Amino acid sequence: MEAARAQPLDKQGDIPIESDRPPATGWSEVTLPDMWSARWPDFDGVVWYRVHWVRRDAAEPASLAIGYLNMAGAVYLNGSLLGRDTSLAEPLSRAWNLPRHFVLPAALLRTGDNVIEIRVSGQARHQAGLGPVTVGAPAAVAQAYDKEHWLRVQSQWFCLAVAFTIGCFFLAMWLMRRQAAVNGWFALTSLAWWACTYNQIAYSTWPFSSSDAWEAANTSFLLLFSGSFAMFILRFSMQRWRRYEIALWSCAALACLALWLAPAAYLGPLRSLLTAAQSLHYIIVSLAFTVFALRNGRADHRILAFFLMLAVAAAIHDTLMFVGISRDNIYLSPLSVVVEMICMALILGWQFVANLRRIERFNGELRQAVEQARSELTQTLQRQHELEISNARLGARLNLAQDLHDGLGGTLVSSIVTLERAPQDMPPQRFLTVLKELRDDLRIIIDSSTNQQYGATTLDGQLSPFRHRLTRHAEAHGIECGWQLAGIDTCTLPPASCLELMRVLQEALTNVFRHSRASRVDIELRHEFGRLLLAVRDNGIGFREEAQAGRHGAGLASMRARVNRLGATLTIASAPGATSIEVILRVQ
Repeated sequence: MEAARAQPLDKQGDIPIESDRPPATGWSEVTLPDMWSARWPDFDGVVWYRVHWVRRDAAEPASLAIGYLNMAGAVYLNGSLLGRDTSLAEPLSRAWNLPRHFVLPAALLRTGDNVIEIRVSGQARHQAGLGPVTVGAPAAVAQAYDKEHWLRVQSQWFCLAVAFTIGCFFLAMWLMRRQAAVNGWFALTSLAWWACTYNQIAYSTWPFSSSDAWEAANTSFLLLFSGSFAMFILRFSMQRWRRYEIALWSCAALACLALWLAPAAYLGPLRSLLTAAQSLHYIIVSLAFTVFALRNGRADHRILAFFLMLAVAAAIHDTLMFVGISRDNIYLSPLSVVVEMICMALILGWQFVANLRRIERFNGELRQAVEQARSELTQTLQRQHELEISNARLGARLNLAQDLHDGLGGTLVSSIVTLERAPQDMPPQRFLTVLKELRDDLRIIIDSSTNQQYGATTLDGQLSPFRHRLTRHAEAHGIECGWQLAGIDTCTLPPASCLELMRVLQEALTNVFRHSRASRVDIELRHEFGRLLLAVRDNGIGFREEAQAGRHGAGLASMRARVNRLGATLTIASAPGATSIEVILRVQ
């Protein structure tokens, strides 16, 4: 195998296109696979490779297989073109990982010496050179080509499909549940590796305008993969190293900036340095996690650590090959990292299923606890219901006692006062009247208790019998009684509220009859603008403050209790010659 240099790059960095004939001189022996940067450092341009092959039988068919050529090229048989890449000048076609297979045409073959010439356009900083070349029987050559094609093309498409699918799936999971940061970092790791692996099967520099820009972008994605992988390992281990994380992304950002700003002459060494650095970082992170997994003892951690060791071995192999220590040209990391990603995805899926099972168990336990709480609550509510019934009965008794005090008691007190003043002047008819009034009070109490089921009634209908009786009581005590009524015919209240209000009025007038020594009392009932006013005013002697505070008998306390049940406000003002009691109630 011989190789010879042709044209170098011109001043603009373009590789000449019109170089379809090999040079006549300058040939030297080489061994394939060949990387010309070791022999011609910093040479960017075209190198011709020439293979001499002797064909002894004119009827013998032959095929040609080329493992790879970096970066783009053309193949000739006995001076005739067999095939060429699309672009042999910048931006070069990216055919560096594409194996070639040609069935040599019988018309171009000669008996005896045949010459295969291969034109390679490349740049030393991007590892330009030529891979293994095989010429021979079509079946054997096709078998060798199929093996190379599977390793270099088909397996890479498989890796791309797996990495992209896993990345998109876990990205969707992270978007639906942002607090699960491990899913987000794993998605970024998968998609960054997909972008790196795409370099294996890309055949042009699109969307970039040059090979240098493409290589800078590819190395940037490699740095992104290394950083996001470290973040995934930290979150998977439930760790947060804030200073390390800040330093990691700061270094990655500075490295990417240097890649895009570095001159072309420094891009190759810089890429080699950064690639080796990220590989070392990846290996250190993997080894550190393996030690952590062995100490931690979790099964999922140890399983992932095992697959990480396989990926570490592949990373070491690829790094040695990239920096030129190894002459192999098959990158193992795409396959090993994808296997590692599948393992990661299965572990995360297993954790997700385990969490679902824990949730299901928790839901079952919660369901049992709810049923038990419901049973206890039912028993508690039954006991509470029984207590409420007991309290309602007791309250009904207390209300009945208050009604008897305020109704029958008031009538009895008024009659007793009359008898005490002039017992000899009490005619028999008056006793009959007193008994009828007691009967009417009792009837009011009974009607109020039995009519609770009916709707609201007008205040005017409830007040009429009260007004007649209370006026007679006032006249019997020598007290002039005046009434001011406004809008009560349009005021509707529930029967219980009407009774409470009438009892407040009755108790207020009873206090006037018993204690005030008044000569006149005025009662005002006014309903307007959703407000009901009840006012009782007399010109008696008044009473002391302690009585106003509720310490004098049960009358004022009963009034306050009834006003509170109504949800109304009670105002009492007393002075010699002027005492007033006002109740204000909001009504619909």
